[in-house]
Formats: sequence, structure tokens, C-alpha cells
Amino acid sequence: MSHRSLASAGFTLIELVVVIVVTAIVASFIVMFLDAPIESYFAQTRRSDLVDSANRIAAAVTADVRTALPNSLRTSTGGGGTGLELLATEGTALYYGEGDKNGAMNGSLPEELTIGSPSSGFGTLDSFSPGSFAPAAYVSVGNLGTGAPAIYDAYSAGNGVMTSARATVGPNPSAPPYTAGENFVTLGGPGMTFQAPGAPATQPAVHNAYLVTGPVSYVCNPNAITPSTGTLMRYSGYVVSPVEPVPPGGVTGALIAHDVAACTISIVAAPPGYPYGQIAILTITLSSNGESLQVFLEAPTEYSE
Repeated sequence: MSHRSLASAGFTLIELVVVIVVTAIVASFIVMFLDAPIESYFAQTRRSDLVDSANRIAAAVTADVRTALPNSLRTSTGGGGTGLELLATEGTALYYGEGDKNGAMNGSLPEELTIGSPSSGFGTLDSFSPGSFAPAAYVSVGNLGTGAPAIYDAYSAGNGVMTSARATVGPNPSAPPYTAGENFVTLGGPGMTFQAPGAPATQPAVHNAYLVTGPVSYVCNPNAITPSTGTLMRYSGYVVSPVEPVPPGGVTGALIAHDVAACTISIVAAPPGYPYGQIAILTITLSSNGESLQVFLEAPTEYSE
């Protein structure tokens, strides 16, 4: 083999440099054309996650607030963030007030509930849960809320509007003078003396009794871990306290939303004549890698005293 043929084999340094430059130019064009679609995909994914979080917030808060015990919504801000607390209910029915049924008796238990007198049970005009009976729960009658005297506030110890022991609900006996489809509430423990004002005897069958399962809290904390990983948590299964705990102790919260950057919670009373008693107003800002979404939610209670 001649010297010339050996020298002409392979690539020269100039050819390698040209190939590298051309490859870099082609790669730059590829990155330039692909970067925008890829970034758009990730941005759309972030936006979709924020919308999903907003939907979870709206669904969870609205469901709990809608069936909350009347006048039980309250809010507080502490070291754990901003909290919205309510007393969750699982049913409501009209109870027989004094004079509504002429003092009819079920054995030794009066069917009528007389405000201001000790009671171990009372009857209702309709069922708490049609077709079935609610499990043991607290019973509340006439809760006027935290703005009222403590004796009319279900959160206060020794109040006159909610039992401290759980009650049971069952059918009224079908024999006269009871009516099929009605319930009878048996109060647990020593019974209860309800104190909140009831409707006068001239307006029978307009009194509401509520079955309360316990408190529920939503705690919004923009600084749960770091400023960019704030959370909205839901807590339940803890004891009723005169002071709203933020967050409640002794229970593990359920994550409703993450990426919470800011939040405010307020509660207003509904204007006279509206079919609900309170409105929870939440303004929550969700933020993720430059994408931001503000959630504005007005959740009214379904029940009112």
C-alpha cells in the first residue's frame, strides 16, 4: 500500500470540525422547535393540576358547609394557618314541642320536648333518614351560634343546645297515638335540658332537631412545608372545643389541595329572608412553577334556625 493511500483513509480534522458544527446547528434547530411544545405540555399539565385542586376544594367545602348545624360556622387564624370549623350533621327532623301532641306518652318517656325541662327523649313528626335510621349522634336543638350567650352555643361546655352524650334514633311505636314513619330520639347519659327558645305552642310542629356527628375543620396553611408547598387540609373525628383549634390535635388531616400560596376565610350571616343562615367565603390562591389560579368560593348552609 502506498503512502498516499494511507494518508487518504479516515477523516481530516477540518472535516470533523465541520461535522460537529453542522450537528450542533441541527440540534439547535431541533431544540428550538421542540422546546415550545414541550414547555406548553408541562404548562398545561400544571394548569390542569391547579384546576383539579380548585374542584376538590369546591366539592369538599360546599358539601360540608351545606349540611352544617345552623350557626356553627366559625373561623380563626393561628400558628397552623387559617381554619374554617363547623359541626357536621347527618339528618334533621321536626320535633314535637310542648302542646304539639297533648303530652302523649311512650311508657315513661314524653313524646313532646319542653324547652327548659329535663328530657330523656322526644318524638319527631318525620324521619331523620327515610328508610333507615341514623347511627348514634349528638342531638342539637336551637343553636344560636358563637355570637349568642354561651348557653345557646353548641361549642360551649355545658351549653343548653347540644347533648354531651350521643343519642339513638329509632321508629316511634306504631300503636296510637303515634304515627308510622315518625322517629323517637332517646337521649344518652343523664338526658338533657334544652334551653334555647322554641316556637310558641300556637305554632306547632315548626321546631328543628339535628343529629350532629361532630366537628369538621378545613385548615389553609400557605407555609405548611415551604412557601411553595402550602396545603388545605380537612380534619374530623376530634372533640368539640370552645376555642377553635388550628389545626385540631390528635387527628390526621386529609389533604384536599396542595400548592396553596395564600388564603383568606370569612363568614357572614345571610340577609333576612334568605333560605340559609350563614355563608362561608374562601379566597384561595394556588400557584405552581409560574402558573397561578385564584379560587373564590361562596358556600351557604342549607339549614337555618
